Amino acid sequence: MIVRPFAPELPVASSCTTASASAATPIPFKRDAEAVGGSMAAGSIGILIVSLLAIVAVLVVRKRLKLGAPTGGAAPLVKVIESQRLGARALLTVVEFGGAQHLIAQSEQGVTYLVAGPASAPPQEPV
Repeated sequence: MIVRPFAPELPVASSCTTASASAATPIPFKRDAEAVGGSMAAGSIGILIVSLLAIVAVLVVRKRLKLGAPTGGAAPLVKVIESQRLGARALLTVVEFGGAQHLIAQSEQGVTYLVAGPASAPPQEPV
C-alpha cells in the first residue's frame, strides 16, 4: 500500500499557460531617446562645471593662505647641509641655522642636540 501525503489539487495546466503567456509579453516602459540622451549630457556638463569650480576654489584658498611651495625671494632660515643614516632607526644631521652649523642626532629615544660650530664656506671646486 502506498501512502501519499495530502496535497490539494493544483491546476497545473492553467499556471503553466499563464506563466508562458506573461513571459512572452514584453514589459511596457517608456523609451524616449532624446530625453535620456539630453539628461545624460546635461548631467555630465554639470559635473564638469562643479569640478572646475572646486579646483578654482582650492587654488584661490592656497594662494590666499600661502600654502604652496616657497616662491623664492627670502632665503630659508634652516638649511640641511647633510644627513647620514647610522642604523635602521638612527640619523645624524648637520643643519645650518643662524650663521652656525648644528649637529643633531635622531633615534628612537628622540632628537638630541650634539654640538654647534661656525658655518664653513662652501667647498670650491678645483680648477
